[in-house]
Amino acid sequence: MSSDVTKIELAKALKSIKGIATEEQFEEVKKIFIQPGGEALVMSAVNGLSEEDEFALLTKLLGTAKHIIGFEQRPIVKGKYTVADYYLTMKPACSIHRKSLEKFPDYKCVIDVKSTEKDLFKIGGGQLQKLRNFADLLGLPLFFAVRFLRFKNSALWAIVKDDRKETYIHVDYSNVINGFRHVFWDEYYLAPHPQLIIIAKFSKSSTISSVIHSAYGKQIELTFTANGTKTLFVLHNEETLLTSALMETYHLKVVNEEEIDADITLQYLKPSIMTASIVDIIFKMNCLSTDEFGRTIYDASKLIVRSDTDAHDNLVSRQVVEFIAKPLIENQVLSLGEVKDHLSSWKSLGGQE
Repeated sequence: MSSDVTKIELAKALKSIKGIATEEQFEEVKKIFIQPGGEALVMSAVNGLSEEDEFALLTKLLGTAKHIIGFEQRPIVKGKYTVADYYLTMKPACSIHRKSLEKFPDYKCVIDVKSTEKDLFKIGGGQLQKLRNFADLLGLPLFFAVRFLRFKNSALWAIVKDDRKETYIHVDYSNVINGFRHVFWDEYYLAPHPQLIIIAKFSKSSTISSVIHSAYGKQIELTFTANGTKTLFVLHNEETLLTSALMETYHLKVVNEEEIDADITLQYLKPSIMTASIVDIIFKMNCLSTDEFGRTIYDASKLIVRSDTDAHDNLVSRQVVEFIAKPLIENQVLSLGEVKDHLSSWKSLGGQE
């Protein structure tokens, strides 16, 4: 490797290879290009760049953007600016208030994706000014999308708008709610019934395509109840599969098990998380599938590389979640909740009554 290659140039090259290589191939490539003792630093940069793909893929799955275009961050003519990560044309609905995307004129912006292992992300000085200069070149507002990596297994993102009155931009956990994430992603919460108990019926003799329990066999029925007594909704056989996956995002815990006979066993399940946003549900449902080695199949960088193939066809999108959730909402298994000031924030970016 050339001695004048920077860490970020190497990280970009490795990220591209990671998108097409197997895990074993990528380990061999790392041995070639990363000097002894330098892997942690370089891979931290690779993982940071991968968050750009995560943001883009989530935005695609949520269906709120007309265009998501990544910039090539090597300008031929250099200037006093830093190229942001994406150009976006946003066109979100405000579903919780029954406002369609047709009520929202195209909103064009540039967005820079950041990630942090800390509880606070801060940018200012020359770094911030150069990003502002780039946004000014295009005559577009600047946003930051920040991923909090301490919660790697959740989609803990904040999306904030640049404030030109400030010399520094601070982003913390409060901005997950107080920023523009709920507008950009048309976000709302789905909360389980406060007394929800799910009764999962398993059969050792069943041959249907369904959830498999290692000891109890195939899941053949899901009964949603209030406190285990009042029945709210029932699903049978194959129709339980996707609904089970959705409910798993609430971290179901087993509160009781009952053996009916040699074939049938009942499992009583209760959510340990009492609210989840549609963003979290989409992210977690996509992370449920694993390969034969138990590794998560969902990898945003690999999927972005394969965006011109059918690689996205089996991903869980907003349409899938809303299709599964509709009867659950109608039967009071789940209830809808609004993120703070959604309608007024949506209007502030151009949404119309």
